[in-house]
Amino acid sequence: MDRLEKIIRPVFNLELDYKIVPGLVTIGKYDGTHPCVTAGTVTDKVLIHSPHKRNPSTVGRILSLESNKEISLLNINQKVGCLTVGMIVPDDEKDILIVGTSSHILAYHVHDNKDVFYRECPDGVQSIAVGTFKDSKSPVVMVGGTSTIHGFDHMGNEIFWTPVGDIVTSVLFMDYDKDGTNELVVSSGNFNITVFKGDQRIAEHVETEVVTHLIALPENRFAYSVMNGTVGVYEQDARLWRVKSKHVATSIHYYDLLGQLNPQLITGWSNGKIDCRSVKNGEVLFKDHMGAGIAGVVEGDYRSVGKNDLICVSASGEVRGFTTTKTLIGDENRSENDIVMELLNQKQSLLMELKQYEYNMKYNENAMNETESYENSGVIPANTRLQIAISTNSDTRNVSPHVEVYVATNNSTKIRSVTIFAEGIFKSESHVVHPPVSDLSSDMMVPLFLPKDNPVDVHIKAMVGYPKSIQFHVFEITRQLPRFSMYALKTNKDVLKTESFVQFKINERLQRICMWINQNFLLPDDVEFNTGPNLIVNLLCLRDATDLMMQFEISGKVTFYTANIVLASDLVQSLCSYLNIDHLEIIVEFQNSVSIFLLMEFNIC
Repeated sequence: MDRLEKIIRPVFNLELDYKIVPGLVTIGKYDGTHPCVTAGTVTDKVLIHSPHKRNPSTVGRILSLESNKEISLLNINQKVGCLTVGMIVPDDEKDILIVGTSSHILAYHVHDNKDVFYRECPDGVQSIAVGTFKDSKSPVVMVGGTSTIHGFDHMGNEIFWTPVGDIVTSVLFMDYDKDGTNELVVSSGNFNITVFKGDQRIAEHVETEVVTHLIALPENRFAYSVMNGTVGVYEQDARLWRVKSKHVATSIHYYDLLGQLNPQLITGWSNGKIDCRSVKNGEVLFKDHMGAGIAGVVEGDYRSVGKNDLICVSASGEVRGFTTTKTLIGDENRSENDIVMELLNQKQSLLMELKQYEYNMKYNENAMNETESYENSGVIPANTRLQIAISTNSDTRNVSPHVEVYVATNNSTKIRSVTIFAEGIFKSESHVVHPPVSDLSSDMMVPLFLPKDNPVDVHIKAMVGYPKSIQFHVFEITRQLPRFSMYALKTNKDVLKTESFVQFKINERLQRICMWINQNFLLPDDVEFNTGPNLIVNLLCLRDATDLMMQFEISGKVTFYTANIVLASDLVQSLCSYLNIDHLEIIVEFQNSVSIFLLMEFNIC
């Protein structure tokens, strides 16, 4: 890393002398040739830095500064929420600046200093992207609002619309399914990344927090950042890797900084750090630091040398440019010393592991050894096993209703601590339970409170030994919690059937419905259907104590009685995904008319 920092140095620095809002940075060739860094300031103006300044226009929205001829300000008279650029005007190779506010979208021709279009967006403007989509041969301006997505042509005419159901935080055009045309990848406030082919949902990824940024990568991959400090890469529906920081990623970009021919993922962070990672595994290859948080990372030929520079803009207005190093730095070019050091480390680890095995065998050969011997040495019986049981617990006497993880050993050994790793359950994605030595036992209960209805992989690490042990054995087990784990089977018959419901008809045997229930709910015993006209399952939500009744009739009619429209939507999607149903006609009865409308437009993915 130190060697890289000596090789990779900024090729230019400059100051904008304006404070920049993180996330409001883009770059455009407004004259068709020269790139101009464009950013939103904290005073709700759009700053345009033109290092190759032409004669300033005297009319229009843009005002050139007398103190710095390279900087112009575009006054929107509204709070700027998002910025992007794109060549949206037919037969014009000049980029058009597109500005989103809380209620309007402006497409502005910076070169001619005039509006291309300006129109109201009742759903607001939370994110913008420009690209080709569906059968359109011309670029589409895609606008994400508070619950919907709208697409506009170069004249501001609406040519596309689809509901999303929550705030659209980022919009991306990419060929997701390798069919040669772009799909629309959308992140929203409900922690989801949804892929649209036209207005149909074809895939969905669930994260642990709100996704803030999306960028396309080669080979049908895309990178994302999350509000909790996570950055990662997906290859279609498979997550390749992810890392988490205590800081927040404010910008992500794709650029070959190290001259490896395969560009790297560049991330700007809220603490001013810039890191360069391998797209394949997330390994940090280079990092730098600016004096303030990063507002944005873009690229452009800012020095007019025929190749793009990586341009990093800080919140204080500092601009720092990097270029691709001429030295190829990759695994094949590592120094011999690095390889030798890595092999020595591997050798040391293997020797330590071998020593531990020999130490354990010394005591396990004496099967009749006293317990005192085991306790002093830290060795546990060779047949020791860790047993895991997961169930719902609706008892509210000591703790709120929860999912309960029961961990136990099969002999007299004691559990010193249990560490649970899981996405989206704990603030730091891990939870440690370590009772005092006086309270050690062979079993332990760990409550889990799941905030959302998503399947969760739970990784459990338990340290097992004896009260006097200094060394402990670590057992590792992974279990998956079903999607609807936070719903307990009601034991009494007093079920309040809510007036809100969704209803539809499917052609499927009730025995297969039982398989879906058993796979997606955490029930004490498997649900079975033998005889009778209906299958009715009464459940209690452990989060808010609301009722859920699922009624399946032998005729194929299905009714979900719940006052929670999000739950109803999740149930429909889960069932249809399990049964491979693409389209469904749904009868909906809910108090909120907006929610009715959104659910009726729901497409199964």
